[in-house]
Amino acid sequence: MKSICMMCLMILNKRKIYESLLNAETDARQIRSASNKVVASNKAADALFGQSENPFAFLKNALSMPSVQKLIDAYCSATPLDTQIQTPKAVFEISLKKIEENHILLIAKDKTSDYAVHKSLSRQLGFMSDVLSSFSDPLYLTDKSGFLIYVNKAFCEVTGKEVKDILDHPLSDFVIENTPEFSGFWDSISLVRTKSEPTSFHILQRPFETDIDLFFCGTLQKYTPAILTNEINLFQHSPVPTVIIDVLEHHIVRANPALLNMLKQIEGALDGKNIKTLFADASAETLNARLIKMSSGTSKNERLELMTSPDFGGKIFNTFIGWTGPEKDAFILYLIDASERKNLEMQFAHAQKMQAMGQLAGGVAHDFNNLLTAIVGFCDLLLQRCPQDNQDFMDLMQIKGNANKASGLVGQLLTFSRKQPSQIKTISLHDAFVDLSALLQRSLSPFVTLKTEFKRNLGSVKIDPNQLMQIFLNLAVNAKDAMPKGGIFKISATKEKIKKKRTCGTDTLAAGDYVKIMVSDTGTGIAPEHLSRIFEPFFTTKESSNVSGTGLGLSTVYGVIRAADGFISVDSEKNVGTTFTIYLPRFEEKPNADVKHIEILRPVITPKESINILLVDDEDGVRMVAARALKAKGWQVTECGNAEQAIEQFQKNNNFDLLITDMVMPGMDGETLIKQIKLAHPKMKTILMSGYSEEFARHSSKQHDDFEFLAKPFELSDLIKKVKEVLEND
Repeated sequence: MKSICMMCLMILNKRKIYESLLNAETDARQIRSASNKVVASNKAADALFGQSENPFAFLKNALSMPSVQKLIDAYCSATPLDTQIQTPKAVFEISLKKIEENHILLIAKDKTSDYAVHKSLSRQLGFMSDVLSSFSDPLYLTDKSGFLIYVNKAFCEVTGKEVKDILDHPLSDFVIENTPEFSGFWDSISLVRTKSEPTSFHILQRPFETDIDLFFCGTLQKYTPAILTNEINLFQHSPVPTVIIDVLEHHIVRANPALLNMLKQIEGALDGKNIKTLFADASAETLNARLIKMSSGTSKNERLELMTSPDFGGKIFNTFIGWTGPEKDAFILYLIDASERKNLEMQFAHAQKMQAMGQLAGGVAHDFNNLLTAIVGFCDLLLQRCPQDNQDFMDLMQIKGNANKASGLVGQLLTFSRKQPSQIKTISLHDAFVDLSALLQRSLSPFVTLKTEFKRNLGSVKIDPNQLMQIFLNLAVNAKDAMPKGGIFKISATKEKIKKKRTCGTDTLAAGDYVKIMVSDTGTGIAPEHLSRIFEPFFTTKESSNVSGTGLGLSTVYGVIRAADGFISVDSEKNVGTTFTIYLPRFEEKPNADVKHIEILRPVITPKESINILLVDDEDGVRMVAARALKAKGWQVTECGNAEQAIEQFQKNNNFDLLITDMVMPGMDGETLIKQIKLAHPKMKTILMSGYSEEFARHSSKQHDDFEFLAKPFELSDLIKKVKEVLEND
């Protein structure tokens, strides 16, 4: 036995070393043994690979299942592999590495944001190449060092060279006199080596900056005095939206067709207008300040990020400001549409934020359930000694009632953090709305009118029925609070087929069949500065009103809808009202039939008089109150604050009849403790306690049926009842 303990200690020490190394990395990293047991894992890997036998379950919806199978085969054969796998919502770079003792190191890096931005930029550069190839004048692109990276057909014809003999050569190989500089704008006459003899060309070259690097675009025009200052050809045919601005009053002199088409304006519609009219207030002020500094020579022609006004689509542009020529008599402004990239960045940041908040909410809920268990338990102990006609008895009942209400809030936290598994069913929306109507009417005040508009052929959706009810109850309560003097609360639902992806709040709504549900009220509305935060946990707009709020209602609504692969957005206007628009994927499947549960009656067996119980919980209050309740029944109770102490007690005395342990504890968790104990005592009866739900506990456990479950917070009577059931069950 001593040698076994020493071996366990060595394994635990090595595991701690591994875990300390893995936790220093931000990527998901997990070490598994040759027998597919998790040796060590960091937090990111726990969330992604989990503890199950198949660490690649998160790739079940991958776009290329042969790639996933190749990954699984490599893992099973312990073959090192580096691969990239894409799912509908993410891109992962996965590596398998063999380390000492035939262990395998699994590494997963989330490349979703990098992949999306690269894909967007590739499309932009590909589009530009197609457009530039249609120019009739010779045209080239160079990098910031002056090496050619693109030439069109006309440039090849002038120089008499093929593309392969031009690219990667410096521009100076072809412009043999007065070669353009690569520091800003260039407008001059240069001598170009052509296929016949050197010829003078008017070269107009402009800097072109992208998120990748700085480039220079130039066009060659046959030199004649009449076109010495003629920029019309390049300006008119440029694929980049461009506008020329006068120096004195910052009025628009000319906008090219690319800009007019983007802003949906006709030729000449913008001429004479102040450039500030194109942009939102903050962007307009930033641009105006930069133009003034450039006029005074105190600012360089650097890039700005500007947003157009709502009248012009509210698009986000990366802009580059320069001079039209050496005379510096007019500004030229290039606008590169960055809306898609910015939207991707916002979606990625929002997803990270919501994931972090979900993890925080789950941890808070678990710890809070421990505190509630102790509060409810001590209330039960005091109530047993307090006469029912005493005021103290009523005070204790009030405390216990408030603790139970707090337990409901914890349930919402667990739903938001997705640690409370959903019972997904296919349900008829029409039938669900009919059942909801009466419940919603009772949730609203008598002064609020409930209106519904929905048809029978809405189809079905896949969602937890209880969570669907929670969505509309939360929205109804918020609407009631926003309409203290009465108003209208309306729910309407229609079928809608989305042909092209579109944005829905901060998310992207994919193409497909949906049920569109609009929930509106005629209340006080939501301030514009709060709209971007209303789905955040613990954020509430009710703090300054007569109605208190927990800040969990709308975050729970968001979590439920996204878990059902749905989308939600909000529009609101102060003193007019608020409208929530919900999209849920629509199915034609028949709703699930109700399952009738048959209660199995077990024979009652009187347990033996002397019962020894080992109670393990790291929370002192929970352990203390549970031990007192068990001892009051005459049972012998040994208390331990962690799993390691419990193992020591079993080594000293293996005459225990029952093990009661918490699920989440520092060091060894409750599930591992049960497994260790049952190796030596296979028939040991066990109860696992947890602030998480039973579904979550069994789902995350490899030994689904090896323990009984008791959810926190529990009343002492529930604890005693569960112990009796386990002891009486042979």
